[in-house]
Amino acid sequence: MNQHRKRHFTEEPKESVILCDRQPLFRLGLRLTIEQHRGFKVAGETDKGEELLMLLQKHPTAIVLIDLSLAQADNYRLLRQLRERFPKVRVLLLIPRNIYPLELASAIQAGATGCLFRNSSPALMLKALQAVAAGLPWVQREVTEHLFQALNRLPLSDELLRSLTEKERQVLILLAKGLSNKEIARQMRLSIQTVKTHVSHILQKLRVRSRAEAARYAFFLLRSSTDGQRLPLAQR
Repeated sequence: MNQHRKRHFTEEPKESVILCDRQPLFRLGLRLTIEQHRGFKVAGETDKGEELLMLLQKHPTAIVLIDLSLAQADNYRLLRQLRERFPKVRVLLLIPRNIYPLELASAIQAGATGCLFRNSSPALMLKALQAVAAGLPWVQREVTEHLFQALNRLPLSDELLRSLTEKERQVLILLAKGLSNKEIARQMRLSIQTVKTHVSHILQKLRVRSRAEAARYAFFLLRSSTDGQRLPLAQR
């Protein structure tokens, strides 16, 4: 009786972890590693974003361990959904070593708590999980320097910002949120062709080559100016 009471008193609740990765064998390795740690338990696993959202309805405070390729679909729409619907969820990205730093910046903007190389050691993965569980961000040390270098190379200037018209700024904000041309047209009550024209002008003025690059740059561009003023993030 006393031993039972003592064990019950000293046991701590385990943090729930949900695995989201396309490779079953890789998920199995993650599960075996995580379940060896007494502070964590695997509450579910999937290879689909829709199923991940369903799992989180049962575990709304879980840590999500997700592969970058799944997270970045449709301009990180899944990460934004997680942030909006499950604000207490913490997301740890599994990333390749050749990741483009601005892709990581976009993922963090969309709601990722941290990132970890897919080929990291089990010990390092558990260390990252412990940090994220404590509410701390975790960014792989090897990525940090490249991330800051990439941000320092961004063309942050008032000149670029002021070259955009008011409509183009609004389109850029919606583009950065992951909306399609059709969705932007509906929200702004414009024709799809007009939206396409605005997007084309935005790419030219911001000196980027694609919608994806514009979306990655938008978060930083719209929050940078020499006079400390922020551009409004919502205008009608």
